[in-house]
Amino acid sequence: YGCRVVQKAMETLDEADLPDLLSEFRHHVLDCIRDQNGNHVSRGGNDARAEFLGSQIDFIIDDVLSHVLDLSCHTYGCRVLQRILEHCVESKKAQALDEISRCHQKLLDDQFGNYVIQHVLQYGRHNDRESVMHIVIRQGILRMSQQKFASNVVEKLLKYGTSSQRNALVREMLRTADAASAIPGTGDGASVVLLMVRDQYANYVVQTTLDVVPEGEEKALLREELISHLPQLRNYTFAKHIVAKLSS
Repeated sequence: YGCRVVQKAMETLDEADLPDLLSEFRHHVLDCIRDQNGNHVSRGGNDARAEFLGSQIDFIIDDVLSHVLDLSCHTYGCRVLQRILEHCVESKKAQALDEISRCHQKLLDDQFGNYVIQHVLQYGRHNDRESVMHIVIRQGILRMSQQKFASNVVEKLLKYGTSSQRNALVREMLRTADAASAIPGTGDGASVVLLMVRDQYANYVVQTTLDVVPEGEEKALLREELISHLPQLRNYTFAKHIVAKLSS
C-alpha cells in the first residue's frame, strides 16, 4: 500500500515540497519502474504535474531514455514510456521519439513494445509515422498484419497516418501476393488483401482500412477487388464483418 501513499503525496503535496520527495528516487528509477507496485509511482511522476516539475524530473526521463529498448519490452516499462509521450513537454517528447526511433523495427511485433509504437503513431511526428510505414512495407503488409501484435500497429498507422500514407498501404494490399505467402486454395495471382481477409488478425486491418481510408482511387480499387470476390469471401469465417461492410 505504500505506493498509493507516495502517489497521493505526489498529487497533493505543496509544489515547494515536491522536489524533496522526487530526490528520493535518484538512483532508483529503473528499480521502481520494473516493480509491480513501484511502476505506478514512476508513471505518476510523469503525469499531471509534469509541466510544473519541468527539469526537476529530467533525471527520471533521462534514466528511462537511456534504456528505451529494454523498458519498451517490459510489462511495466512500456507504460512509463507511453506516459512520457502523453504528458511530457515537447522537448522531452521529441527526445523520447528520437530514442524510440532507433528501435522501431524491434518493437513493432513485441508483446509490450508494440504499445509504445502505437503511442508513437498517435503522439509522434510525421517522420515517425513514415519510419513505421516503411518498415511495414519493407517487411510486407501481409506478414505484419498476420502477426498478433504488429497487426495492432498497422491498424494504428492507418488511423493516425496521413491520407498519402493510408493510400500507400492500400496499394500494398492490392499487390499480387508472392507464392511463399499464398494460402492453399486461393489460386495463383491472388491479391494480398484477399489473403488478409481470411486471417484472424489481418482481417481487422482490412476492416480498419475500409473505415478510415479517404474516398479516392485507392479505396475504390480496394472495394472493387473485394466486391468482385464476395462469393469467395462469404466462405471465410474471419471475413464476415468485411462482407457486411461491403453489403451495407
